[in-house]
Amino acid sequence: MQYLIVSFAALVITVFITPYFIGILNKIRIIDEPDGKRKVHSLAMPRMGGAIIFIVVISFLFIFYGDINSIRYFLFGTVIIFGLGSFDDLFGTVWSLKFLYQSLAAVFLLVFIYPEFSSIRIFEIEIENIPAFIILFIFIVGSINSFNLLDGLDGLASGIALIVSVSLFFISLNSLNPFLLVLLATLIGCLTGFLKYNAFPARIFLGDSGSLLIGYFITGSVLILSVKNASDVLDLTFAIILLAVPIADTLNVMVRRIIRGRHPFLADKTHIHHIIFSKNIRHKTTVFIITLYSLLFAANALYYRFYSEFYGIVIFLLLLIPLIFANRLLGFILKKERLLIYGRTINRFPQFLINYYKVLVVPITAIFVFSSFIFFLAKGKYLNAEFLVPSFVIIALLLIFTIINYKRNKFFTDIVVFFNVLLFFIITQSNNVLYKDISNLPLFGNLNYHLLIVGILLPVIAFFLFFRDRIQQNRPMLLTGLDLVIVLLIILLSISSNLIPIAKSYLITDTIFRSFLIYIFYKIVIQIQPKFRPSLYTFSFLTVIISQTILILS
Repeated sequence: MQYLIVSFAALVITVFITPYFIGILNKIRIIDEPDGKRKVHSLAMPRMGGAIIFIVVISFLFIFYGDINSIRYFLFGTVIIFGLGSFDDLFGTVWSLKFLYQSLAAVFLLVFIYPEFSSIRIFEIEIENIPAFIILFIFIVGSINSFNLLDGLDGLASGIALIVSVSLFFISLNSLNPFLLVLLATLIGCLTGFLKYNAFPARIFLGDSGSLLIGYFITGSVLILSVKNASDVLDLTFAIILLAVPIADTLNVMVRRIIRGRHPFLADKTHIHHIIFSKNIRHKTTVFIITLYSLLFAANALYYRFYSEFYGIVIFLLLLIPLIFANRLLGFILKKERLLIYGRTINRFPQFLINYYKVLVVPITAIFVFSSFIFFLAKGKYLNAEFLVPSFVIIALLLIFTIINYKRNKFFTDIVVFFNVLLFFIITQSNNVLYKDISNLPLFGNLNYHLLIVGILLPVIAFFLFFRDRIQQNRPMLLTGLDLVIVLLIILLSISSNLIPIAKSYLITDTIFRSFLIYIFYKIVIQIQPKFRPSLYTFSFLTVIISQTILILS
């Protein structure tokens, strides 16, 4: 639970400081200008978002991980990579200079992980001594660059990094590596908070300082967790499967450039995100598709590690085919006539049922959710007192953030409701109530309160998504880019909790999923009845504050 608090604290701090950092970057003109060619954004955008990630992650390592001396080589590499990226964001640099400093950072990372293994294995071939270090060196530099090259659409690189970080965090829980647990918990919270501003439509870019930095963090983490303690062998196959999307995309592009007689390091528009986006697929949908594909590789990496290496490799090779031939595959799909079932269903659905949904279903569901919060306040088990201070710091930062940003952009601050609901369930520790069978309801068997909440909210939300245009016209999109990333994150958490043998890991998934459903329902309510927004927003804060007060008095 302490790592969940670390992650949540990193998230809130990132959400809080990013708007100020955006203002500073705009003021001193550290921005990315559109070029009308390779870059897809049409407005000048502040870059160097990696500075936020660097500050938060390094600070949390010093605060929550005691033995800093043991990770000094990792930190040396971190400083070099961040310095290189920052220099490139500020002044620009040539690829040869990038390669030089990336190589230096790779050497520090190799020195850091060297005591952990004696050989490497790649697709069942074991390699030792100097050839092993050469292959690892190439892998490190290539992986770091692959995240840099993938950073071409709003929230793409940071979204994929978040998916990979969650997978690695669950494995770290299984291996009980304290350094990686702090690093990955912080990175998960930091990336989630940063995606609030980096997801489409973005207000800030990662820049090279960010894409290279998260590439370094992810590469270092995956290599450490690729070591099998029983044999001291670093299984590079696991790392390749987990990072398949950025690595395969980079290799595919470079090979195609060489075949065409072009320089392999000169930028063009042949990356996977450029290909999908060029098919008139929306920006947000393009990011969602690629991130979803990355999730498939992440799930396969877990299957490979914990169940079957042979079938994991087979699935990996099969998943590579659509990635390599994405251009032809998309062209074939888009030539087919589009199905009209969805539009016909919407048009023919009785209007009176939609009206009943607005005036009856939504209010009754809102009363149910409101009553559930009161019930959990009364029946909750509550956190240990040691977590009280972090929870007060988090809610204080959220309150300050709301006071400053609420009037500027109301819809932009709605994600705070999700944070409040999540913090509420963390503090109240309502698992003893949520998973208790409801015995006084016949025919439902082992139905519990968690399933009841999910069972009520899911169809209400699904109905709104399906008939949104007939329920509310000219309203903002219900699901933002960050919301879609959270959906993928929840799916990955669910997969991880089933594949990785960790006791009660499902509780984390259920808590986030339940909080997300309540948050989406809140957005539905304020789209149908905007006048309730201030009171519901305030209620989300009150539930957390009351739960903290009960914790103090108990």
